[in-house]
Amino acid sequence: MELLNPDLPSELQNAATSYTLAGGQRLFRQGDRASNVYLVTSGRIKLVRYTIEGRMVVLQVARRGESLGDSSFLADFYSGTAIAEVESIAIAYPQPLLEEALQKYPELARDYRTRLIRKIQSFEVSLELLQIRSAHLRLLQYLQYNTSPNNETVVNLDRPLQEVAAELDLAPRTISRALARLEEEGRIVRQAGAIILQI
Repeated sequence: MELLNPDLPSELQNAATSYTLAGGQRLFRQGDRASNVYLVTSGRIKLVRYTIEGRMVVLQVARRGESLGDSSFLADFYSGTAIAEVESIAIAYPQPLLEEALQKYPELARDYRTRLIRKIQSFEVSLELLQIRSAHLRLLQYLQYNTSPNNETVVNLDRPLQEVAAELDLAPRTISRALARLEEEGRIVRQAGAIILQI
């Protein structure tokens, strides 16, 4: 059993609320009372925080099947702001009911645990990338981690480079220069909507 399964417990299905967001629209804000866990069913929603200088830090980019607001299990308030990058749909599950369901249904708990482990792995990759000082090597490592499951040399670009730049903590012009350098060095070939790694 998983959160996207139509056979979810009726008490959880009946309490769920679907939200359709336009690109740029917020799902919740940092500091809002944390009452729901959200599951993205289409589109992309990024979770961000803002530094004391007002700079945006991208913590997560959630796609179909990925959750947001998991901190509601431990905290009273959301620790970040969730913003749709494109038109997106998210389902809100009230945290108390979801917690009850996870305790009652072991298969659902296993599915949710797997999702959280994948999220932790994604955070680990993000931390690794931010430790790479060279912009073009940081981008190259990002591309290597984001190849297609069917082809380890193809990166399908489903987001504008401006969004990728924000995730990598790089200025858009810096990522453009990094791409140009990787192309000049023969490490990548750019195509419409994709980048081919020259391994």
